Amino acid sequence: MSKFQISLACWYLFVSSIGWAESRTIDADLLIVGGTESGCAAAVQAARMGVQKIVLVNDIEWLGGQFSAESLVAIDENTNIGGVRHQQPIPRHGAFKEIIDRIEENNLKTYGVARPGNTRVITTTRPGDAARVFREWLQPYVDSGQLELLSWYEPAAVTIDRDRVREVHFTHTKSTDSLLVRAQTTIDASDWGDVIRQSGAEYKFGPDLKSKYGEPLAPERRDGYPLTDMNPITYSMLIIETDTHEPIPVPANYDPRNYREHRWPKDPLWLYETRRVVDHYHFPQIHHPDVLLLCFPAIDYPLDVYPAAVAEALEKTELGASRKNIVQLTPQQRQIIFEDAKKYSLGFLHYLQTEVHDEMPDQTHSYRRFRLTEEFGTPDQLPWKPYVRESLRLKAMYMMRQQDTLGVDGDSNNFATAMYHDNVAVWQFEYDFHPTKREFLTEDAPAGPWRCGFREGRTWGPPYSGRSTFPVRSLVPQKLNGLIGAQKNLGYSSIVSAAVRLHDASMAIGQASGACAATAILEGREVREIPFDRDLLMSVQRALCDTGHPPAMIWPFRDLKPNHPAFGAINMLASTGCLPIHANEFDFHPDDPATEQWQQHVLERTKTQLTSTISIRTNQDVTRGEFARTVWDVARSAKWRPFVRSTPTDSDADGFADVDDALPLDPENTSLPLLPPDPATDGLPSEFPKGQTLVAQFNFCGEGAPTVPGFQADTGAVFDEHQGHGWSRSLENSHRQRGKTAPLADTFLFTRSHDVWEYQLPNGRYLVAFAIGDSDHEQFGQNVTVEGVPVVRDVATPRGRFAEHRVEVDIRDGRLTLEIGLPGRSTNTCLNWVTIFRP
Repeated sequence: MSKFQISLACWYLFVSSIGWAESRTIDADLLIVGGTESGCAAAVQAARMGVQKIVLVNDIEWLGGQFSAESLVAIDENTNIGGVRHQQPIPRHGAFKEIIDRIEENNLKTYGVARPGNTRVITTTRPGDAARVFREWLQPYVDSGQLELLSWYEPAAVTIDRDRVREVHFTHTKSTDSLLVRAQTTIDASDWGDVIRQSGAEYKFGPDLKSKYGEPLAPERRDGYPLTDMNPITYSMLIIETDTHEPIPVPANYDPRNYREHRWPKDPLWLYETRRVVDHYHFPQIHHPDVLLLCFPAIDYPLDVYPAAVAEALEKTELGASRKNIVQLTPQQRQIIFEDAKKYSLGFLHYLQTEVHDEMPDQTHSYRRFRLTEEFGTPDQLPWKPYVRESLRLKAMYMMRQQDTLGVDGDSNNFATAMYHDNVAVWQFEYDFHPTKREFLTEDAPAGPWRCGFREGRTWGPPYSGRSTFPVRSLVPQKLNGLIGAQKNLGYSSIVSAAVRLHDASMAIGQASGACAATAILEGREVREIPFDRDLLMSVQRALCDTGHPPAMIWPFRDLKPNHPAFGAINMLASTGCLPIHANEFDFHPDDPATEQWQQHVLERTKTQLTSTISIRTNQDVTRGEFARTVWDVARSAKWRPFVRSTPTDSDADGFADVDDALPLDPENTSLPLLPPDPATDGLPSEFPKGQTLVAQFNFCGEGAPTVPGFQADTGAVFDEHQGHGWSRSLENSHRQRGKTAPLADTFLFTRSHDVWEYQLPNGRYLVAFAIGDSDHEQFGQNVTVEGVPVVRDVATPRGRFAEHRVEVDIRDGRLTLEIGLPGRSTNTCLNWVTIFRP
């Protein structure tokens, strides 16, 4: 018997055993399993590309995943790099931007404010609103007959024939109905990768050891890092302000000891503000009570080892089930875990409304004044699903590693070390693990109270990735055809998975999976052919970034927005190697003049990528974006040089198999080069200006810093008449020495608010030169004022680059006054040195 016959026989035995009443069979071009944000994005992209029969099967009715069913409604996108609130290193684009625009339009109609949360993220939404937005987004394709939506079905079995997924069988969660879908291609966008698991495709779970991929943050040994260790789930809670002071009922098995010793976070007001969805106190035009999202580490639910009652319930379903990774469990077994996680979250809310309430000196924003929302329609008023941060990891054609995604030269502002040739999405974030370890607090463990904790190397915060891309190869199983990963069921390491899990990344990758599936279906090819067939790959890339609707970004420039006329051209030229790009040139400057030299470089590089001849002239009066459009308009229809593979398993013959080669078409495995330092931004003083006499030079540094010849050290002391210089308050503890460059540029004094430095000088006119910046970190929002003249306002300096300025001022009070920062600001201003000249 073939694999197909065996699988089908098992299926019929399974059907007979439960006595289904009705059965339905659907033939489709594309099957998408999971109504997550990734699954929805895949469906819309495939429909727009012309796929005629798409079936999206969801295990609940709500669409939108993290946005809705998981209630992560303070929408996560990378806005934290550099420490500036709402600073986006990659502009909103593609399907994510389309959904966000719809959400903000709905907010404006409902609240009179597009972004009503006034919180640490940019945009917030109500989960019911988000679910409706996603359904309305998909509805035109339902109306056209291209898309069929089916709810309340779970995948139960997968039929494989000749190493290809042929059919997926589903059970109905509310009846005995059955469903069988035959499709040319299947996308697994489910929460836990159940189609991948049931198909027999290889997959991974748990921490990867350093010996596997050589990742910097990976553990050396398995001891202390069990295979059950995963980014935790969280049952979020959405609560609405009321006029009453009534706590929720005491949850089952409530034990306040679970919460009294939790570590993150401690401040109740921080909890209130950090994930606020609606803020009517700040926005007087909002006539709606405050709405808060409770989703933070105090209610994270680790999956490494379970409380005794949960483990016992799992063991009753299957011997050894409590020791399995959650991705290996059935939906029914996972539900046992979910029910306990719900109780834990509800217990924390009750704790906030009782013990924390009683200790609050000001109870204006007490949680006792809040009730759970009823918009989910669930019996317990909790979301349909937990927040899922990590799923199984598809054993793909290539498994992304942490070292691929780190910024060149260790700088997260730079492009990633490996900019994949088959890039179809972009992302950037920290390698962000929430607490993965369950710590029992009493001797009767695992029956007693517990809290969550971190394992070394699996935590949040730095390092950040660089500005990274996502490759087609990490969507495709190593061996099985007709199957594509999406959502969090992807080809990457556990560490990379922790960085590629936010709303924006999930939608971008879902959109890419839909484009890959559509291209394969419409061209009659396999998805695994796309990474090494240039024409196919460029078809996918063009469908993503060079079309109508908000186009998707496939090369992560910081300053290129999707409404720019040259957006598609720049993305395509960058992705095909036609642009001269340095690792630290993350701004494209599309509206700057295009120099003759740069135009020549673009033409030279473009011609090396083509086999046909093109004729384009340089132009003195053109912007960089305009020239990119000119080149792309000609090159897009030219004959492109095909990818050449030396062997089917080692394309570039570099001794590294393609399955382990981040850059399989580059035998040198080269990263983008760094732009050489510019003397204007190296942090060192320029030559003395002609006709000026040097009066004084100061190096701002800490005690014990290296002496710089010709410079007097200012270590942040308060102004002293005898010394003749100093600060309005002590900055002696506000200094840094990075050890990255020459001492004069390497040291600085800094403020996070506003500070004043003065130097005694005879009245008269002076030329003052200074530098700001940080040799090891990008700094945002820097401000410098000299003698009342605003010289620098909200200036950002990249890591290792500096802003040097000169200004002529008149001194009338016997003191030069230099101010750093601004009152009311909270960003760093880093002052390296000052030189003073007089005519």
